[in-house]
Amino acid sequence: MQLSSSQKLMKKISSESYFTAAMEESEKWRFTCECGKESSIWEIGGVRYKAKGSPVKFLKCPHCEKKSMMKIYKV
Repeated sequence: MQLSSSQKLMKKISSESYFTAAMEESEKWRFTCECGKESSIWEIGGVRYKAKGSPVKFLKCPHCEKKSMMKIYKV
């Protein structure tokens, strides 16, 4: 999988261990689309590291490509 611009920037300015930890945690932050598919923040090109809460964001599902408000949660 190709890195997004924000993921590339993080990789460039951080240590390898920090980048790996951020990637692993970002993969635990998920959202579920109305189509029933679950995706990670990392999968859509985002980074969520050392974060708290369950925000609701306007996201595009990588499976059905529908854009809607989706709750982000950590598994």
